[in-house]
Amino acid sequence: MFPLELQVEGDALAALIALLPYIAVIILVAACMMWFLAFMSRYFEYLKTLESRWLDRDTLGFVHRVLEVVWIASMAILVLGIAQTQSPVLREGLVAFLKRVPSLFFALFVIFIAALVVRILHRFAAFLRGELKVKPKRIAPPRALAFTEVVLKYLIYAAAVAVAVLGAIRTLPAEDQTYFAIIAWPSAEVTVPIAVAVLLALLVIAVADRFVNSIFEDMKRRTKKFTARVVDEFKSIARYAVWLLGAIVLVFVLLDIILTEERLVIFAIGFVAFLLLVAVLTFDPVRNALAGVTLMRADPFDVGDRVKIGADLVCDVVSMSLTLTQVRTLRGERATFPNAQLLRTPIVNFSRSKPYAMSVEIGVGFEVGHDRVRELLVKAARETAGIVPEPPPAAFTKDVRGDAIVYQVLAYTDRPERMKETRSELIDRIQDGFAAASIRPHGGAA
Repeated sequence: MFPLELQVEGDALAALIALLPYIAVIILVAACMMWFLAFMSRYFEYLKTLESRWLDRDTLGFVHRVLEVVWIASMAILVLGIAQTQSPVLREGLVAFLKRVPSLFFALFVIFIAALVVRILHRFAAFLRGELKVKPKRIAPPRALAFTEVVLKYLIYAAAVAVAVLGAIRTLPAEDQTYFAIIAWPSAEVTVPIAVAVLLALLVIAVADRFVNSIFEDMKRRTKKFTARVVDEFKSIARYAVWLLGAIVLVFVLLDIILTEERLVIFAIGFVAFLLLVAVLTFDPVRNALAGVTLMRADPFDVGDRVKIGADLVCDVVSMSLTLTQVRTLRGERATFPNAQLLRTPIVNFSRSKPYAMSVEIGVGFEVGHDRVRELLVKAARETAGIVPEPPPAAFTKDVRGDAIVYQVLAYTDRPERMKETRSELIDRIQDGFAAASIRPHGGAA
């Protein structure tokens, strides 16, 4: 058996008693923080019930969340300030952190004000468009207002990022400003802090990525030309391009530090040659992607439309991407077309050609009167399910072939997806009508 050491030294108990006032103050600060958060939450819920042309519920919620984070961070710093009185190590870390707090708070404050101004402008634009309960005296033109809103939004964000970065650097301690000065103006006498340079480059790339993402999210809400899926594809390509370009620039910056000038030039030449090789290998995909953009802007069809591609391929559009379009034929077969090929091929959109005209030709002997034939053809068309009354069906004498006269009946349907079935039923009706009238078609039926 090993004896258990349960004795407590008197110094430990005295130290615990000495810490009790600090613990009590920390508990009091935490209680005050919780009370203020609860009060602020109730107040913002009250503000959300008020109608305003400047602030909506989302903007108030955004302000509420930011103030909560700032308050909690302030209370955390206060708690650390109380705790550091008993820990020299914590005191040194807190002092180093507090030297950089003004810079951090300045950058966050500028970005917060910019985001708040953008949200207020969006709310005011909705008011000018007449979308709120409170209406303006005169409704603003929606397209011009939307364009102005987008331009102002990104101008505000660009200015805010520039002010936040430059102002934050100016408010940093002197040693940190020296690091940034070295990055901006490197000299042979001073070693470049590579880690800081890489982190700054990654920060710039991340900000550019969020900027591009925000642009396309705006486009998704405002555009009527492109579907949300197409905009998401554009967004993915643009974001990949931002990260790829950023990675290339970052690699060259690092190589400039590592390699000599001659080796860097050789690497740059090899890299350009590699890019040219990739461009040659990906020529067809790039061409199809550009054709896809052209098709989307021209908007000849949507997913689900029934179309005729070329001379005789009638099919339904299943999906469309930047490079390929998938269709399903009337026999259920799936076919895939490169967008560059579709761009060169005539396309008839039956779904947008409502009502769509269908025609059936039939040959009848000279002994049957033309009025009688036309009457039977029009009657058959009117009795066919799927044929619309307006425009009304019509029959025409089209041609003479041998001992027969060729007639054509023209009828319209508003259901192009059932065009095959409707035409089949129309032929059946013509057959029944001619059989009942004892008329035998011949010579030139089509």
